[in-house]
Amino acid sequence: MTPTDPNHSQQDKPAYHPGSLRDVFTPRDGYRVTPVLLMLNIAVFAVMVLSGVNIMSPTGEDLVRWGANFTTMTRAGEPWRLLTACFLHIGVIHLAVNMMSLRYLGMQIEPLVGSWRFLVAYLATGLTGSLGSLWWHTIAVSAGASGAIFGIEGVLLALVMTNLFNDEARKALLKSTLSVVGINLLIGISIGADNAAHIGGLLGGVACGMTFYPGIRAELGWPVPQWMTARWFAIGLPVVIVLVTALLVF
Repeated sequence: MTPTDPNHSQQDKPAYHPGSLRDVFTPRDGYRVTPVLLMLNIAVFAVMVLSGVNIMSPTGEDLVRWGANFTTMTRAGEPWRLLTACFLHIGVIHLAVNMMSLRYLGMQIEPLVGSWRFLVAYLATGLTGSLGSLWWHTIAVSAGASGAIFGIEGVLLALVMTNLFNDEARKALLKSTLSVVGINLLIGISIGADNAAHIGGLLGGVACGMTFYPGIRAELGWPVPQWMTARWFAIGLPVVIVLVTALLVF
């Protein structure tokens, strides 16, 4: 046993340590949506594996059965695949890489934009990513959260180009964000990943970031037209972006 200071209450100790599993999966102020998304993606994969899907390399048939974005079926009356595909992964390595990226981005960007905006961005850019894949490929099976992850990077990219940051921080963030996006796209090319989904998510994220900017300005006390600060604006415009993109693709 380790001796303790009798004047130090045990309740003053943190409930979790930064970087621990409990820290990763515990919702808290500024970090409410990210852990839920992490758990949802992992839970879907776990259920797939328990049902008999190969943990390392699921077959195309398995992925389609679980809701992957299969161009032929998506276009033939099953558009819900555009969303369900964002929560499926093609093996445990694919899942691990995406969840580490989501955790890292969530820690940085969810506190910046707010939890409800982060959720809107994840869902909207996941859909624009799936639509990008659908537009580019004639016949393909795609799945994964990477479209939404690129979308979150796109949100940051849009906000970095505004006056929310001073010049020094803007230059540093712009350089690092563009580097991460560029490296990930190059990796995608080298391993044959679905870069159409990545670019679709990224563009959707830039659009969402521009939509969120007025509301974030208002929360900082800066003057903004009142109608641009309404929640319906920050939610409705991404929905319109998704719908217009879908009409163009379909």
